[in-house]
Amino acid sequence: MTILETKNLRKDYSSFSLDNINLTIKGGEITALVGENGAGKSTTIGCISSITEKSGGTILFKNKDISLLTPNERERLAFAYDDTSFPLDFTINDIGKYGKLLFSNWNYDKWNTLKERLSLPEGKRLREFSKGMKTKTEIAYCLSHDPDLIILDETTASLDPVVRDELMDLFQEYVMDENKAILFSSHITSDLEKIADRIVFIHKGKIVLSVDHNDLEENWGIAHADKSFHPTKQEGVRYERIRPYSKDLLISDRTGFKELHPEISIDDATIESILLMIAKGEEE
Repeated sequence: MTILETKNLRKDYSSFSLDNINLTIKGGEITALVGENGAGKSTTIGCISSITEKSGGTILFKNKDISLLTPNERERLAFAYDDTSFPLDFTINDIGKYGKLLFSNWNYDKWNTLKERLSLPEGKRLREFSKGMKTKTEIAYCLSHDPDLIILDETTASLDPVVRDELMDLFQEYVMDENKAILFSSHITSDLEKIADRIVFIHKGKIVLSVDHNDLEENWGIAHADKSFHPTKQEGVRYERIRPYSKDLLISDRTGFKELHPEISIDDATIESILLMIAKGEEE
């Protein structure tokens, strides 16, 4: 089931353009949007959230233009950023009351369960919360109105590993429902290695690669060849990066490439190594 789809999404600035972004978010999956700073991740999410006005293209939420959603339909979307969206004098109980007023589908039982599970203190105001506590509060709030899609823009970037791991478990539990999905933008690739089902790489405003995570782990690799080696795209070479005395090659079929070139060493590809190849290499 497709939860969200962008078709030829564009945003034009004087010094940067988001160029025909075609993105499909499916139910039961966590999709990671990966790219270096300034690649277009936040601009894409800004257009989806309507914080940023798009220059062209279409955004569909459950096959309906996102600009035409009714208030109740818009409740099925949730966005979480890297800081709290609530007044700093709010307490956890204030946020629960606010959610009940704002959302027709607010689930107090889920809110209370998440408060306890995430150890959110009821007696303190948000100004007294740590960064991690504020982020956990945002995530609990998103989950408690039962949206179909949660979009996270660098939400876990500044958190310690223990808090991040706690939230990764929550995200995976959430998409066990095939009608739910997450779009997750983060530069912490270790988190994405744990939970992402699909990795979408964006570079200079364009989606340059979209890979199923299982396919990435099973088939992709980084080959290390002499500078004199000249590969072809037919051999599964997607990017080439020149080093001082060698070249690295991003391979989509490391087994097939190894059969053709047994003398060349190949490492398994990771999200981080692919990101570096895209950012610093040349597309074949």
